Amino acid sequence: MHRARWSRRLAPILLPTLAAAVYLGLPQGEAEAAKRSGGFDEGGYIMLTPGSLVLPFSHDDYLDLDPSFGWGFGGGYMFARGKLFKATVGGVFEHSVLVFDDYDFNDFGTHVIRFMPEARIGLGSNKVWGYGMFGAGFAGAFWTWDLDVPFFNDRRGGDSALGANVQLGGGVQGIVYKNLFLGGEIDVDLGLFFEGDDNNWRNNNDDNFSIYSVAFEFMIGWYF
Repeated sequence: MHRARWSRRLAPILLPTLAAAVYLGLPQGEAEAAKRSGGFDEGGYIMLTPGSLVLPFSHDDYLDLDPSFGWGFGGGYMFARGKLFKATVGGVFEHSVLVFDDYDFNDFGTHVIRFMPEARIGLGSNKVWGYGMFGAGFAGAFWTWDLDVPFFNDRRGGDSALGANVQLGGGVQGIVYKNLFLGGEIDVDLGLFFEGDDNNWRNNNDDNFSIYSVAFEFMIGWYF
């Protein structure tokens, strides 16, 4: 009798409490899940550039360069505000293989690497967006030779130069499956390098040089 009486007294209190917990708990989780609609929504990302066509278009105190290739990878975070505005902040590593005009790469070639923070700002939906891009950071050039190059003292050797790189460009990315995206980007790289040891040079003691190039990049990545 007492148990039944207490049950009748507690029921008006417990039932609304349980109902409120269900009402506040489950819909909130569903709302949070719905907020992340996928695609180019706010969150992190990773990307890979498995291949790019690099076209050097200018240089100062450096040899003529043929069209060459590169690759890279990076990651960061996307901010999405409103229906269209999007921006990313992240970092990237890039590696370009530069081929000198009239030389085989195995005889005389250069590797250029870049570590740069970068930002993209643009407009688009959750499925596709276009943007402008800016990056700037560390760059290094490393070259080796294995033949009698006219301006080197030794027939075989290698050298390096550190410097900085500024990158400007733009591109388009599109979702192809869930959060998997493909993209294309055109970047202009302005590299300035400072070679501190001029003992390798036979008749050129200028330590500083620049390499300017444009890259056509294919990208694949994932937004979280």
